[in-house]
Amino acid sequence: MSTNLHVPAIRTGSMRKSGSSSSLRHSVEQENELAPVTRSRRNSDSHVPAAPRALDRPPSQHVKDTTLLYAGRAHKALVFDTAQLKAKVPYFKKLLTETPDPSPEQTTFEDADEASLALFHSWVGGKALHGPTDWHSIGHYLGLYALAWKFGCEDLENRVVDLIRAHYAKEQMTAPPYRLEYIHTYAPHSLMESFLFTTAAFRCMTSREEPAISAVMKSTMARDSEMAAEFADALVRVHRAEGKDARHGPSCPAWHVHQVTKMCAPEMEEAWAPE
Repeated sequence: MSTNLHVPAIRTGSMRKSGSSSSLRHSVEQENELAPVTRSRRNSDSHVPAAPRALDRPPSQHVKDTTLLYAGRAHKALVFDTAQLKAKVPYFKKLLTETPDPSPEQTTFEDADEASLALFHSWVGGKALHGPTDWHSIGHYLGLYALAWKFGCEDLENRVVDLIRAHYAKEQMTAPPYRLEYIHTYAPHSLMESFLFTTAAFRCMTSREEPAISAVMKSTMARDSEMAAEFADALVRVHRAEGKDARHGPSCPAWHVHQVTKMCAPEMEEAWAPE
């Protein structure tokens, strides 16, 4: 992950790599592809966002003690402590140092999930992150990872990877196509992308269900050659690792980024056996 944080002069709002995120909201495949999809779960990812409202520009945001960040199409505002924001987030240290009075457009992120920005707010404020507990909160934590990846927060990236891996291991989950599409769009070439693709490849390589690769997975890969290449790489990784489960074992160095942060202390190898 590059630490060269480019701050546009006018707008920093888009987190998207390319394409539309509408397919992500209306995806019909649930977290574990081996279980049936219910009508209620399909609908729970869909919503009609409120019409964007005009942004109130606070005077001299970062000159004062607080900074407003806006999330989503409704431009939900959250108040951040400016000193904490600059101390913990390289992106905003650069922005708030170089820009005397950033406009709301520079602190608005329409592609950011409101719940994910709320988690980010908690982390900046020093509160503990406890990880996802269900299908919805997995999406919020992946959104938090996308923010950490965008803003150059290596320690937050690593923390979220640990929480996602732990939840996936506990619940025996693998990433379905819409999760792969989301992370490829908002955090391409990240270690979270590599992890999620590896879990999907692991399911395909170890499951005895037919077809080994679902029709939805095939359709998703057919739409994006980069995703197809990443999935092929993941299949090779699982094969070369002789079927070792990426959800188990030490997080560092395989799933952590340490370009500017200190390496983790060595972990004990987790004892596990494939089912």
